[in-house]
Amino acid sequence: MPSKITHPKTHKKYQFLYHFLPHQQNKTRARLLSHGALLTYLAMVAIMLGFFLLVPKLFPGVLGYASSINIKDLFNGTNKIRVQNNLSELRLNSELSKAAQEKAKDMFKYNYWAHVSPTGTEPWDFILAQNYDYMYAGENLAKNFNDSKGVVDAWYRSPSHRENLLSPNYDEVGYAAVNGVLDGYETTLVVQLFGRPRNLAQIATVQEQDNLLNNSQISRSALARNPATVPAVLPALDVSLATNTLSFAIGGFLIFLLILDIWYSRKKGILKFTGHTFAHITFLVLVLLGLWITLSPGRLI
Repeated sequence: MPSKITHPKTHKKYQFLYHFLPHQQNKTRARLLSHGALLTYLAMVAIMLGFFLLVPKLFPGVLGYASSINIKDLFNGTNKIRVQNNLSELRLNSELSKAAQEKAKDMFKYNYWAHVSPTGTEPWDFILAQNYDYMYAGENLAKNFNDSKGVVDAWYRSPSHRENLLSPNYDEVGYAAVNGVLDGYETTLVVQLFGRPRNLAQIATVQEQDNLLNNSQISRSALARNPATVPAVLPALDVSLATNTLSFAIGGFLIFLLILDIWYSRKKGILKFTGHTFAHITFLVLVLLGLWITLSPGRLI
C-alpha cells in the first residue's frame, strides 16, 4: 500500500501549530512550553522588574500610581466604621489637618516612608507645632492607593491601624492627601492624625468642620491647601495598571497553553507532564506573583 505523501508547503504550514501543541511524532512538548521558552519568559519578567525599579531612579515621577483621593470620603468612611462599632463620630479639626499636611510635606522633602522623620521629628511634633495641646494622639499613613475607600478599608483590615480608627480616646481627626514623588514614584501620601484636646471645649464645632470640608480653594502645587479635595495623580505610566496587565497576560497565556497541552496530550496519547517542566512553570508563576505583590498599589505604616 503506497505511503501518504504530505506536500512540503502543507507540512510547513502545520509546523506553526507545534508552537502551541505537543508534537505527536517527536514526542515533544509545545515549543512555547519548552525549557528554552520558559527561560525566555523568566528573562522577560526580570527585564520588566528591572524597568520598574530602575526608571524611578533615573527619571523620577515618570512611573507612579494613579489615584483620586477625596478627603470627604476618607472622613465619612472613617466615621461610618466608628458608628458601625458603636463609637462616636470624629470631628474634622483644622489644626490636625495642618499638622497632617506638614507631615506629608516632610516625607516628600526628606524622601522617607515612616512615622519618624530622618531628622528625628515625630508625628506629635507636627501636632504640637500647630498649638494643638492633646491628651491622646495617633497617626495612620497610607500611599499608592487608587481611591479613598481603598485607604479606609485597608486601615480597617490592619490590626494596628484599626486600633486607631476605633479608639474611644479620640474626638477629632485631621487629614492630608498630598501628591508628589516619593522614591522616584509619583503617588499620593495620605496622613490621618487623631487627637483629643486637653481642653474639651476646644473640640471643633460642626460649623468649623463644614467650613473645612466645603472649602473649594485648591493649590496645584505639591501641597494642596484644601484638605477636602486633591487633584488626581495621573503618572505617565501607571505601575499598578502595567503590572496587572503584564502579569495577567503572561499568566493567562501560560494557563491557556497548559490547558491546551493537557487536552491534546490526552487526546493523542502523547507524553505526560514531567516534574522538571512543572517545576519551571511553578517557579515562573511564583515570580509573577512576587512581581505583582511588590508593585501592587496600597502601602500602610
